Amino acid sequence: MAHTNWHRARSLLSLAIAAMFIVVVMAQATVPVAAATKTTRSAYHDQWRKLWEDHITWTRVVILGILDSLPGNSAYVDRLLQNPADMADALQPYYGAEATTFGNLVHDHLTIAAELLIAAKNGDTAGFNDAKTRWYANAHGIAVQMNKMNPSAWPVDETEKMWDAHLDATLKEASANLTGDYAAEVAAYDEVHDMALVMADFISNGVITQFPEKFQGK
Repeated sequence: MAHTNWHRARSLLSLAIAAMFIVVVMAQATVPVAAATKTTRSAYHDQWRKLWEDHITWTRVVILGILDSLPGNSAYVDRLLQNPADMADALQPYYGAEATTFGNLVHDHLTIAAELLIAAKNGDTAGFNDAKTRWYANAHGIAVQMNKMNPSAWPVDETEKMWDAHLDATLKEASANLTGDYAAEVAAYDEVHDMALVMADFISNGVITQFPEKFQGK
């Protein structure tokens, strides 16, 4: 009888342990995945401001690196070219492969800019004009891609005007450095900076408006 009770107690203990294990597993499984991956609206807003700060800061450093022949320029270029991938990563949860296309276009935006700077430094007018034409065509391509991703928040005309203004101000910044007008260079960078913050908010607000259910907070 005692032997039977011992087996019965052991069976009940095993069942209790198994039940506890199932409860723990179910509790973990029922944590909403969306809640774990959601970010707040303010955090996403700040993320895009950081991304654009990175974009213009390292563009500025590379402008100086190329035009002033700074020895660390290869490292500066590597850091700058991390930015398109970071931007694509910020869009990927919402747009999937389309975010990669956007990132590739921004990568081209930066590499064409480098061609433009090198041509300007070398006095290569034909090369400069060719790069400039492709640079603005790339801005149009970025605007078209953004409109494809979010037609209501990112109209092609408005988006392209913003990118063109960014290119115009960046070109003024580089041209002022090349001619030694450093006060104008500083003023142009301030213009670039102000525009970058507007563009950052333009992108983050567009994503948040399109996917409100994916964000926490007001």
